[in-house]
Amino acid sequence: MKKKILGMMLATIALLCGCAANDGNTLKVKLDLVDFGDTVVVYRTGHEELTFIGKNGKFEFELQVDTICQGLLVQPKLLRGDMDNARFYSVPLVGGESMRVWATDKKRYDVDGTGFYADYHLVDLFNENAEKEQLDNADKFNEMLGSNTFSKEELDKFNDEVFKPSFQRYQQAIIDYIKAHPTQEAAMFLLKKIDGLDKMKETFKLFDASVRNGRMRPLYDSWVEDAEDRLKDEAKEKEAQKKQVAGIEAPVFTLNDLEGKPLALTSLRGKYVILDFWGSWCIWCIKGFPKMKEYYAKYPGKFEILGIDCNDTEEKWKDAVKKHGLPWLHVYCPRESTLLDDYGITGFPTKIIIGPDGKVVKYIVGEDPSFYTLLDEMFNK
Repeated sequence: MKKKILGMMLATIALLCGCAANDGNTLKVKLDLVDFGDTVVVYRTGHEELTFIGKNGKFEFELQVDTICQGLLVQPKLLRGDMDNARFYSVPLVGGESMRVWATDKKRYDVDGTGFYADYHLVDLFNENAEKEQLDNADKFNEMLGSNTFSKEELDKFNDEVFKPSFQRYQQAIIDYIKAHPTQEAAMFLLKKIDGLDKMKETFKLFDASVRNGRMRPLYDSWVEDAEDRLKDEAKEKEAQKKQVAGIEAPVFTLNDLEGKPLALTSLRGKYVILDFWGSWCIWCIKGFPKMKEYYAKYPGKFEILGIDCNDTEEKWKDAVKKHGLPWLHVYCPRESTLLDDYGITGFPTKIIIGPDGKVVKYIVGEDPSFYTLLDEMFNK
């Protein structure tokens, strides 16, 4: 089966790996990958990388597979950070089987073999054909967005009348396939294509009990757990965004300064205050200090900076303040404090401009040049 290589590979592995004991069975692997080179690296989450030598993209080797999971067959330069030019192939790893992977060009590949892999090949053939329409429509929609020649009404119409219906047909095709192949273990991988956790759980029930409770069950459970974690993160992010709206009252707090004396945010009422949430461990926080010092000197008396050190020891905090010569106010946020949740902090550095009235003016997450542009707009008068 030919299929497009899509997505970020290491994230795929983290999402797809799961445990399903199979007594350390051996997986026999045969590769025939055009223009791949003479070295392939096998990557599995939780395992050391394994390197195998072949010739002209042809390899034969064996893997000891203790858990059923998704693996990567990659060119070495990918693991050196060359994400644009390196090639990789995402494949399931199942012990006690023989797997063949072949590619006749640099963008597509096929997987087949014995037992499980014979079924997996059929599943991939089905999926490629089933998703083609909605992938083509997604490409078309992105082209329309990028052209800047279509109105919002035209884009909405295409989305509602073309893309969404094709996506729903694809989703239904997956459900129909599973209904027709309830005992096929390899079809379990189609669940990752189902949109939404509840729908995935519902579709899982279509499998025969031998599959639901068999060696693939821990893999499915890991997908569910991962999806639940993503939903929690999304909910947390939405909750954080509610706390980052301009015009709301900034939560008040009192923390100890470098001398161990309490410093209350309310003591700075009447002036502009920039809260800088940072840590000595945060590379981008440190990289931003020279520019912050420049602007602190550029607008003397126009605003105060209150550095709030997080996720550090007090010793490392004080050493960092001294090492980088930070001339503004500083307080230490102990790990048991609720301050990060109170302000909805989800990344570092985060800078929050608070007005003289104690209300939030702006949140800036990351080391963003727009922060300094805003300071110029506010104080270069």
